[in-house]
Amino acid sequence: MDELVGQAFAEYIRAVADWRRRRYDDDLRDKRNLRSADALEEFAAFIVALPADDERLNRLGQLCMRGEVFEPTQQVAYELGRFRFYTEEATLDGFLTHLVELAEADSREHGRFGGLQAPGDNPW
Repeated sequence: MDELVGQAFAEYIRAVADWRRRRYDDDLRDKRNLRSADALEEFAAFIVALPADDERLNRLGQLCMRGEVFEPTQQVAYELGRFRFYTEEATLDGFLTHLVELAEADSREHGRFGGLQAPGDNPW
């Protein structure tokens, strides 16, 4: 893995954790936001500690890096925001694998919202 991918991904994860902490401050004071924020911090540390040759991070880099910035696909962003919010059972390793699967699924859908187009007629 290019260390930039891991660092950029971890930075994005920490930003989501910060958002979760701010969500705790709303009028509901839902403690699940704090649990999710703590889990996201743990996940960010896990990402940074992965070996340089981790295939999952390499794949996420191919699918989600735009220059030096990690830009998650729709499903990856959605699931990161819900990490351990409803349940504490998700493992760090399993969650990373799941995120790669979601990013790959998103990449197969990108720009093909109308199905296959006639040659030369694809607006995307």
